Amino acid sequence: MKETVKQIVKKVTLELIYDVVDERTKDIKNEMKEMRAEYRDEFRAIKEEMKEMRDDLRAVNTRIDQIHMRLDQIMHMLAELRK
Repeated sequence: MKETVKQIVKKVTLELIYDVVDERTKDIKNEMKEMRAEYRDEFRAIKEEMKEMRDDLRAVNTRIDQIHMRLDQIMHMLAELRK
């Protein structure tokens, strides 16, 4: 009888442990899914910011090229005036 009660308690204890482990595992998996979703959203935002920065940089480079061309024109005009 004592041995039977011991076995029953052992089985119930193991089942409780398994239930707790399963529940905690589900919680951890859900937390990981949420973290992945957050990281994915942050990565998308960073990619968008990088695209905007690239576009801004292209605009700045275009403007610099225009200024260089204008400076070349002015330098050419000054050289013509000196002749």
